[in-house]
Amino acid sequence: MDRLFERKSRILFLALVFCWMLAVTWMSPMAADDFSYCFAWGDNARVTSIAQIPRSMAIHREITNGRVFTHGLVQLLLIHPKGLFNLLNAGNAVLLLLLFARHLEDRRRLPLLAAAAALLFTFQPAFGEVSLWLTGAVNYSWGVSLFLLFLLPYTADWLDLPRRRAWWKTALFLCLSFLAGTWSESGSLAALFAACCLAGLTARRTRRLDGQAVFGLLLCAAGYIFLMTAPATGGRAGSTDLAAALANFLGIALETLRRLGLLYLLWALCFALALRAKGEGRRIELAVVLLLAGLGALAAYSFALYFTGRHFCTTVFFTVLSVMILLEQALPAFGKWPRRALCGALALLFCARFAFGMLDIAVICQKSLAREALIRDAVAQGIGEVRLESYVPRSGCSVAFTLSPSPDEWPNYSVADYYGLDRVYGYFPE
Repeated sequence: MDRLFERKSRILFLALVFCWMLAVTWMSPMAADDFSYCFAWGDNARVTSIAQIPRSMAIHREITNGRVFTHGLVQLLLIHPKGLFNLLNAGNAVLLLLLFARHLEDRRRLPLLAAAAALLFTFQPAFGEVSLWLTGAVNYSWGVSLFLLFLLPYTADWLDLPRRRAWWKTALFLCLSFLAGTWSESGSLAALFAACCLAGLTARRTRRLDGQAVFGLLLCAAGYIFLMTAPATGGRAGSTDLAAALANFLGIALETLRRLGLLYLLWALCFALALRAKGEGRRIELAVVLLLAGLGALAAYSFALYFTGRHFCTTVFFTVLSVMILLEQALPAFGKWPRRALCGALALLFCARFAFGMLDIAVICQKSLAREALIRDAVAQGIGEVRLESYVPRSGCSVAFTLSPSPDEWPNYSVADYYGLDRVYGYFPE
């Protein structure tokens, strides 16, 4: 009876996560790059078929960046109504939680899954940009799902978990390995680092190299080389001067301490208690590898041209997963009152973030509906120029919609092309 209740509770929780993500994704409008990727690179024709995407991405690799598979998927999604992305994005949220559960000893432990969801929402500085915005979600939160799928065989081998090998699974894994290497400059590097560490630790323990794991690493590395050798990548890098890189590193470290300091304190507490509880050594080492991979994703931005809140995405996901692994091992060392105090503190942080975040999402949804109505009226009346209000959310839970005062600057011209207008002007309300 208890097992049946746990299973039903878990299914209900995942269904609630799916429905909530579906709702907030629907409430989040198109913004910035979404309008640009509706058009093919090169001839600026509206993308209406899959056949246009390869050539578009070939030019994209030359002049924008090397994430051709990532942004090719973005263009593919933008061919269809946004409802398709809304459904797939909600499904990705459930997939992420299920992948988190695969790393736990007891996959049915609902409180840990709920805690993981709360921590991800609470500590993700730009939740809207990495999980709700179409272009951002494909680049970031969907990328994390790909990285965790790629890491599953390495995690299973390290933890000595049974896994069935079949030719189609091997073929799928090898394809995923190459894609994981091509997905993003920082996230792919973090996934490759974690896979190398786990493969090396497993080889040292078993005194043999697994051929599938080696081929996976080689293909992931090949994908990363393909990404970083794109002609446009060099132009998007920051200064290669050592002093400038160190200054960037210091700035990123201070920003990380400000935004994620509490999360790292929680990690340190769980790590100490997991050691005290004599938790399983391999799982504790896995947690350390994930933490280091997350930190490595941040360090990669030392040579980047810019650094924003959404660049914390991979770091937050890997660190929260690391916390969950340690927390499960540390639970025997938690007394009743410390456990309740920790739950209360996490619940308070989550509720405060959730309340402000939902208000922000509702506001930008209302503004987007008003903006769409204004554009429809202008088109119906044959008016070719419109002034649209820019909006920057007060929290990181929503998606900003910003335009330049000049119609000749990006993203104004992409927005104008998308709606069939002559010129679009942006303004901030007083």
